[in-house]
Amino acid sequence: MNQSRKPGRPSKSARNTSDDIFHAGLQRFSAQGYDETSLRQIAEDARVDASLIVYQYGSKLELWQAIITRQSQDLHEQLDRAEGIMAAENPATVLRHAVESFVDFLVSRPTVPQLLLRDLSANDERTDWLLKSMTMPLQNHFMALAGAAVEAGVFAKDHCAFRIANFVYAAANCVARRERLSKLVNGLDDDAAFRASLTAVLVDPLFCHG
Repeated sequence: MNQSRKPGRPSKSARNTSDDIFHAGLQRFSAQGYDETSLRQIAEDARVDASLIVYQYGSKLELWQAIITRQSQDLHEQLDRAEGIMAAENPATVLRHAVESFVDFLVSRPTVPQLLLRDLSANDERTDWLLKSMTMPLQNHFMALAGAAVEAGVFAKDHCAFRIANFVYAAANCVARRERLSKLVNGLDDDAAFRASLTAVLVDPLFCHG
């Protein structure tokens, strides 16, 4: 005879509390920033005790770092898949496919650019950690592709590093501020139209330098 579950919170075995905590932390950190987010708020959102967050992740800082690390890993996995598809193409085409894949990633996960921009506005150890853990690896990844395109004569060398860095920050900023931009520009609430605008304004200019 089956027994009905008792009312109240599901048991730890009935749901993945680690994922609940992770996603609650991602939402809170991206919406409020690190300093304005407490473990108590994350625990309430995840429907767990705050002590469980400490047990599973160690501290608020370590949870924040785990969130950044996983997003960075997911991003690079997507970039690797995109580049693998275009491996036989010329280096400029591979680079373009990579930056377009980066735009797709941001649009599909708007909490990520929100998270990055909130905590990049500070100047502290967390900002340095974020720079070293996510921003610099991404810049280096794109620069390796750009370097191959420069050597092949299909991508401009002038201000190459600056153009790549400006693209990364501009794309993140546009996606993070999408709701605000939608009040100024019609049609940006549609994902396809938004991606098309990002491509025209941010991606295409990368490849228009003679």
